[in-house]
Amino acid sequence: MAKSKQDELIDELIAAMNGMRGKVVIPQVGELPPQMDCFYGTIMNQYCTTDLIRHYTDAIGDWRNPLWRNDEYARNTRWGGIIAPPTFLDAIIQPYAAMMPTDAEFMDVIGRYGLVQGLPNGSQRWLLKPVRPGDRFHAVSVFMGLKEVESKHPAPVRHFDDVMRRVIFNQRDEIVSVHDRYVDFFVNYDLEKLGPYYGTRKRRKLTDEERDSITDGYDKIKIRGADTLFWEDVNVDDEIWPLTLGPLSVQDIFAAYGGIIQAHALAFDAQWERIRRCFWFSWLDSEVNAWTCGGACHAADHKGHAPLASGGPAVSLYFQNEGLLGRMITNWMGDDATLKMLNVRMPIIPIMGDVLCQKGKVTKKYVDSGEHLVDMDVWCENLDGDHLMVGNATVRLQTHAPDYLNIISSLGRYNGP
Repeated sequence: MAKSKQDELIDELIAAMNGMRGKVVIPQVGELPPQMDCFYGTIMNQYCTTDLIRHYTDAIGDWRNPLWRNDEYARNTRWGGIIAPPTFLDAIIQPYAAMMPTDAEFMDVIGRYGLVQGLPNGSQRWLLKPVRPGDRFHAVSVFMGLKEVESKHPAPVRHFDDVMRRVIFNQRDEIVSVHDRYVDFFVNYDLEKLGPYYGTRKRRKLTDEERDSITDGYDKIKIRGADTLFWEDVNVDDEIWPLTLGPLSVQDIFAAYGGIIQAHALAFDAQWERIRRCFWFSWLDSEVNAWTCGGACHAADHKGHAPLASGGPAVSLYFQNEGLLGRMITNWMGDDATLKMLNVRMPIIPIMGDVLCQKGKVTKKYVDSGEHLVDMDVWCENLDGDHLMVGNATVRLQTHAPDYLNIISSLGRYNGP
């Protein structure tokens, strides 16, 4: 079937953006206004501190795990001191990143191609080094291009994956993490027809029994800690200890903004600098007749943007959900294991009132290059069974088997009989 003129123009747009594939952007520290070729690509915090770890773990409710917060406890682990949770780097470099056209180009896109929307949708991260208090970070971002994917939304929506790769280094120029950030890039979209993806679902009212079961369950959350989980003791189809949290509230969303993405915390004339640099990301608040911009006091609803205080169906923050899945995994795997990889997407955005049920199951166990690994499927669902976030992870575990390479090397040089 011949393409419409509109589709030809969209193809032209995507080709122009993919012409930037491989472009390198060096994220700046606290850049203001944000550089548009990697929107929200800023380094928010250069240093890992015990305070920042505490704020991050508070933002995902992970205050019970002493490995993140207790010096005396952590000194007696294999790490010799406090380390950060595996998803902590979202508090170092702004997790929302996408290649964006400049202001003039973007306005031209709207005029020529119809409505365009970029919505963050998860990430894949490879974790190579533990993060410790005192580490200082810098990063390199590389645009990986746009790839069209089959859309679950009605025509004429066209749906693309916009991928920005971040390579994050510590002060020794060691690669700490390689992190691909996904953004759903919609063209010809209609928010009214994007359905549950964009938070148009109605809030669910809990029964008294459901409410009490959740709060009672908080006192029963299991953390393996120093009780080592050995690879030999894990079986395919084993359940990862589930973690049920919620229902999602305004306070939870504020916590994510304040404890994780401080780059949103701009006020007054600093906020105005962002608005006038990227005017298309702002809107006119009709009640006070003033320009405003996305941030902690606003959240999207199906008609644009509505203040949380007005009762709009505020949406969850995907990086907070990633932290919750990471929390579930680290609770289960214990102090001696390492989360090597986490790959997640968000098919439906959670809204205020959703209960966030983190779940997982072991799908494979194997040895690779001397590492004893397990793969698992992980997901977050609400009480209606909607999968709000889905993905997979790989964990490295300790083994009962002797480490023959270390034993042999410890014997020293063999000089013959």
